[in-house]
Amino acid sequence: MLNAQRRQAVVTGNNAAWLCICGRTLPLVGRSGSLKGVSEGTRIDCSDCHHRYSVVPEGKDQGAVKEVREAA
Repeated sequence: MLNAQRRQAVVTGNNAAWLCICGRTLPLVGRSGSLKGVSEGTRIDCSDCHHRYSVVPEGKDQGAVKEVREAA
């Protein structure tokens, strides 16, 4: 993440769910995208605080989830 915080996420295949650092009570949900980086179609924005996230794939585009990162 950009702010270097490490938190937990729940992962199933190329999907992930996690809680935003703002304290939002509902989890954010996303799927892995491209190895090249975040794109408009795979970026997840928190509707409460507007933090942006991406789900990083492992090994290939739309592969299994490696991690969730805060996007710039």
